[in-house]
Amino acid sequence: MRFAKLVLPLLILISGGCGYQLATKRANAGDGKTIAVPTFTNSSTTYRVEQRLSESLRRELIQRTRYKVVSGSTGDVLVSGEVLRYGASPSTINSGRASSYVISVEVRVVVTDTHSGEVLYQNPYMRFQENFEMAPNSAEFVPEEPAAVDRVAGTFASSLVALLINRTP
Repeated sequence: MRFAKLVLPLLILISGGCGYQLATKRANAGDGKTIAVPTFTNSSTTYRVEQRLSESLRRELIQRTRYKVVSGSTGDVLVSGEVLRYGASPSTINSGRASSYVISVEVRVVVTDTHSGEVLYQNPYMRFQENFEMAPNSAEFVPEEPAAVDRVAGTFASSLVALLINRTP
């Protein structure tokens, strides 16, 4: 009797679940498939920005999908991209010196089913930006731009993966 009093509530909790569900029916997105994310092409003049975006996208796909992610160009799904532009412009000027900047990255992305050739998703123009501040004097200069580029890459990756997972067929 005592055993039944303990087991019955436990069974109800287990069978009923907690009531939470994933927001998407695509929780098994990519299960058993390979997605290829080769390093994007870079049409800007900024060094390695395409590598940061591509790597961030690979990490996000690994974390949020069940695809086997590869950096080559062979897979069931191919994500190709191009960095169109990179810009950094001052957003705050104090005493004739820029103290903060806004960086922006513009990207073109195409996602293709390699077996059928069908374009699953494409966006000819995606723009992401991030602010960063400069140290108040040059003796304390710490290059903050690379960290800002990494933040932009993370925002890009999470946005693109969310679009791919939640898109309607």
